[in-house]
Amino acid sequence: MTYTVTDITELIEYHLVLGEQDDARADQNIAQLMRNIEAMSTRSLWEPITWSTCEGCGAWVSSELIGPDGAGECDDGGFYCSECRFADEEP
Repeated sequence: MTYTVTDITELIEYHLVLGEQDDARADQNIAQLMRNIEAMSTRSLWEPITWSTCEGCGAWVSSELIGPDGAGECDDGGFYCSECRFADEEP
């Protein structure tokens, strides 16, 4: 029998969360499950967050907000936020 992710999630909730007497034990179960799942991963599930400063306005931007194609990054390694990058364009 094949289970969907939704099926597995419902099983986890029923057996590891709702089946426990208190929230502390349910939290321990979820934490252990997360560690075990992370150990199965074929690559890192977490990426470090870095911060860049816009060279135009000085705003700080998290790497989570920078597109995978490096939008806003300059050839010299600097960075411009969306507002500064498109400031000279008319609406």
